[in-house]
Amino acid sequence: MGQRQARQFRTILPLLLTLAIGCDRSPATQAHSSTTSTATTRSITVASLSPAATEILIGMGVGDRLVAVSNFDPVRDATRNLPRVGDYQSTDWERLAQLRPNVMVTQYAADRLPAGLVQKSRDFGIELVNVPITRLDDIYGAMRMLGRAIGEPDRGERAASELKAKLGGVAASAANRPKVRALIVIDESGRGVVGHENYLNDILEIAGGENVIRPGGSPYPSIDLEMLADLDPQVIFQLLPDASPQVLAHAKELWASMPNLSAVKNSRVHIFTEPFFIQPSQHVGELAQKFAAGLAEARK
Repeated sequence: MGQRQARQFRTILPLLLTLAIGCDRSPATQAHSSTTSTATTRSITVASLSPAATEILIGMGVGDRLVAVSNFDPVRDATRNLPRVGDYQSTDWERLAQLRPNVMVTQYAADRLPAGLVQKSRDFGIELVNVPITRLDDIYGAMRMLGRAIGEPDRGERAASELKAKLGGVAASAANRPKVRALIVIDESGRGVVGHENYLNDILEIAGGENVIRPGGSPYPSIDLEMLADLDPQVIFQLLPDASPQVLAHAKELWASMPNLSAVKNSRVHIFTEPFFIQPSQHVGELAQKFAAGLAEARK
């Protein structure tokens, strides 16, 4: 992902995360199904308009089924040469008509899936698989749904089981230890943060953290620096996927300007730039491990 694209991704990140939140909390919703029943399992191809779904499919070992990805997918070897055919605002139907995927994956809240998208996919003979992901359990559900969509349900079940096992190990290591007051920040300004009722908070709690943001309200609220000072977390985890040197410098300047914060005073601000850590995929297992390590340091 280039610096400009990374900046755009961080700018719309709260909106992208919010789009996955809706009244229907089913793990995954299949909006339209008519194509894969006529395609053999190994010939099923996928256009993924969800970076998280792309990463899940690659992790399941079926990245070769991908024929297109979203505009916001990070650059990586597995998808470097694939066309980018859309995002939450637009879809390149002309390119999709040329590629003719059997399946297209989206990530909207069930009650926010555009009716026009459903109809258009039907017109093009593409099976639309929507995987709304809000909580950790929804990631497991998305893995199973994607496995079924490509005719490989065992791969989906295995991916879910492996993630559960990894997170179970993290939970066991944090069991019976004092909770550590922590904050997850998702921008360089310190204003965009993670509240409750979302998968990032779920894995923070699994790792032994206690979110300093009070329950209720938006799952991804904005706070001001005065509130940040009042919250005074013991540990801060800042997620800046593919951050440029300028963005990292800005983030470090912010924390240097707040030396009285407990997390800053004790050198417990952890900045993660890995592009996949902000995505609800199998990589939340690795993020939980990093959370657990940072929280463990604070208990010493």
